[in-house]
Amino acid sequence: TRAMAGTKPGQPGKPVRGDEEVEPLKILNLGDMAQIKRVLDETAVATVLDMGYDEKHVVSDLKIVLGLFAVGLACAAQFYPAPYPESREFLFTCVVGYVLLNLAFQYITTYVENGVVLFTKPNPGAKAAIVTKKGLAVKLVLKRFDDAATIFVMRSDCRKERHVDTVTQSVRIEEFIFDDGVVAEGKFREVVQALVTRFEKNEAGDAKNK
Repeated sequence: TRAMAGTKPGQPGKPVRGDEEVEPLKILNLGDMAQIKRVLDETAVATVLDMGYDEKHVVSDLKIVLGLFAVGLACAAQFYPAPYPESREFLFTCVVGYVLLNLAFQYITTYVENGVVLFTKPNPGAKAAIVTKKGLAVKLVLKRFDDAATIFVMRSDCRKERHVDTVTQSVRIEEFIFDDGVVAEGKFREVVQALVTRFEKNEAGDAKNK
């Protein structure tokens, strides 16, 4: 058995899925909190999708569209055939449009997305009223230099950490990352699966990490 971060390592073995060995997830730099969060985010997303949920791409698609329009305005301003100052009004329009699009992009990132790493479509197969019509949203908060992360499973239409339907659990990072950088993917998946199950059963609130 491998030891967790901060303890003496043992001899690791590769995880097995089906009949095939797969390379375990690994953090290359244990001091890189951004990489740790990215790996945990991706694992949480994969876990929920493996439970039968489908990702809803509305928010990400909208951000892409806004970005494309912003790039289009920048290109139009750069290559507009009329010389300055004849092009002044056109350039002014492009600048204003570019600023407005960026403000809209920032609004979506800050207030709509707000750290959520996954929006799902409704999942009738879950046989749970809370996700049959609305779907769910998953968020993982890991502050810089913090040794604990908080996982939230929320309604996709009401993404509030303190909402009555939100389920949450705080976990210590060292319990899911070995000192050689390998991630205890299976153990982390179990935590996420348990949170989603609690959400489906409408068992809102905070669960203590065992």
